[in-house]
Amino acid sequence: MDSREVAVWLHDDHARLIVGAAPANKPSRWAIQGAIVEEVGVGLWLRTDTIQEFRPIAIGVKQVNWQFASTQLLIRWDAVITIQVFEGSGKEIGFKPAAPE
Repeated sequence: MDSREVAVWLHDDHARLIVGAAPANKPSRWAIQGAIVEEVGVGLWLRTDTIQEFRPIAIGVKQVNWQFASTQLLIRWDAVITIQVFEGSGKEIGFKPAAPE
């Protein structure tokens, strides 16, 4: 697999295990942006240094960046919700509703 830039969206419970965060009353959304190094049977190796947490708050979302010293992380398939592949120059992660026709 080539080294494409991706955003990997994770299930809340799996992401909390990775960063060592305590369970929360309201689940967060989690994304890891980086480059795929290798795909293996149990998951994929990703080159990155930050996991982004999007915490729900009273109005909107608070973004928290979790950083770690290692440059590569094994993400198990059972932790993955979806993977976005970046094509072209834009690297903004997330989803936006389509404009009404």
